[in-house]
Amino acid sequence: MAIHQFDASEAARLEQHYAIPVIVEQRRRTLEALAARPGERILDVGCGPGFLTADIAALVGPTGRVCAFDTADPMVEAGRRRCAAMPNVEVQKADARKMPYPDASFDAVVAAQVYLFIPELDAALQELRRVLVPGGRAIVLDTDWGSTVWSSRDPARMARVRDSWKQRYADAHIGRALPGALRRAGFVVERAEAVAIVELTATEQDYGGGQLKEVAKYIAARPGEIAREADAWKEDVLALTQTGDYFFSLNRYLVVARKPG
Repeated sequence: MAIHQFDASEAARLEQHYAIPVIVEQRRRTLEALAARPGERILDVGCGPGFLTADIAALVGPTGRVCAFDTADPMVEAGRRRCAAMPNVEVQKADARKMPYPDASFDAVVAAQVYLFIPELDAALQELRRVLVPGGRAIVLDTDWGSTVWSSRDPARMARVRDSWKQRYADAHIGRALPGALRRAGFVVERAEAVAIVELTATEQDYGGGQLKEVAKYIAARPGEIAREADAWKEDVLALTQTGDYFFSLNRYLVVARKPG
């Protein structure tokens, strides 16, 4: 299975998505767990449009170094634009399963919303361990779509929509698998915590509001009966926003691990 490739339209959508309040808070939590220090060398795996990359670069300062990569050209271009004025940042196209860096290159690595797209999880985490110095830390955050609660007046249809959407990912339940997978890769897992998204509205400034369009678009293009349910499902959810009965919740899990030193 190939890694999902984000095209130019998806990259543009993510530029807006990364600025919504719940994602800003997620980034704050990730940076807090990373605890970057001046002068450190840090790798941002699957950097997307470079928001987190730029934040890390500011923390490590001019004596530090941030390397970042993504598999999608539009993401690499966006990341380079965002970090253009930062001489301590390098953004390139690369693959998490075969990183273009020597052994023990980084004091810390961060990977946010990356491994749910990668089928060869164990191999990718071995690569993560390889590029870390002994004692280096890994901060990994990913979604578990099995945690989703999305209000609907037709729970059976909601379940079908959710199951179809999960096919977009190599492992839609990666959040719960991360601690065990990191241990298998030779890491010591120090802690794990939930980063919950809970919303009562579905506006453009809400995560679920944005996902509503993306999920409907995705299932409408799927084979079989589910494609014909996309519009009805979306209309049902939007109707709940009008009556005040809308509810959306999803958990991401932040895992802090360390390479034995």
